[in-house]
Amino acid sequence: MPDYKRLIKGKLQSKRTNQKAFKPKKPYRPITFLLILSTLAFSAAFGMRSFLLHFSGFKISKASIVDIDGEALQSPKSIFRLEEKMNLFNFEMKEIALDIQARHPELISLRIRKEFPNALLIVAEKRKPVLIVGIQNLCLADEEGFILPFESRYGHLPKVVGIYPRQTQVYTKTHSLRLRKALSLLEELKLAEVYPEYKVSWIDIQQYSDVVFYFKNGIEVKMGEGVFARKAALLKGILAQLREEDTIPKYIDMRFDDPVVKP
Repeated sequence: MPDYKRLIKGKLQSKRTNQKAFKPKKPYRPITFLLILSTLAFSAAFGMRSFLLHFSGFKISKASIVDIDGEALQSPKSIFRLEEKMNLFNFEMKEIALDIQARHPELISLRIRKEFPNALLIVAEKRKPVLIVGIQNLCLADEEGFILPFESRYGHLPKVVGIYPRQTQVYTKTHSLRLRKALSLLEELKLAEVYPEYKVSWIDIQQYSDVVFYFKNGIEVKMGEGVFARKAALLKGILAQLREEDTIPKYIDMRFDDPVVKP
């Protein structure tokens, strides 16, 4: 007789094995949820960006252009001109700043700030002239030797003579060694506190190795050549002594180790 108990037991074990082998696939609910969430977030962001770009409240209607002291610049439209579709949210500040400085090399630095909801503030730092160059065809030079067109409001600055006109092309940095020497002299006079306390009228650099300059009170100072730092420091003491004595000499000769004062 067949062993029914063993047969039934075998069938039950086979059925359990088949049930274990079959596992229905679970849906990838977390991934689906993330995809839906990402799609919604992207749509919301795109919609918000589109709204901001087309919202008239953020359309740029005013651009103030000032110097570092907060004073309005002359001819601001030549520096920056508003366009009809400009919006604070798509305004490329870096690109605009680079474009302005490329067109206006007289600006040494430029900063643009967004002022919500609809305005720009542009702060431009203009190069500051320190010397007047030339006698007839005047121009200006800043401390880096960058040549600027002459403006009458800088007429009080010291004038330097002896610079070749072809080396003073406006809106370029000069390669003139003579002008650089004059700028070096003026810088050393500043460091020694000779200038601007004592007003310098003009600097004669026609003889490169024999620099001469004049104070506004008529005193001639012969600086010669070499390093001006030591000579400027000595000159400061001589001028202080002359002031105490209430004396105005004809000239001061700084070309020697022991300066000579000509009464």
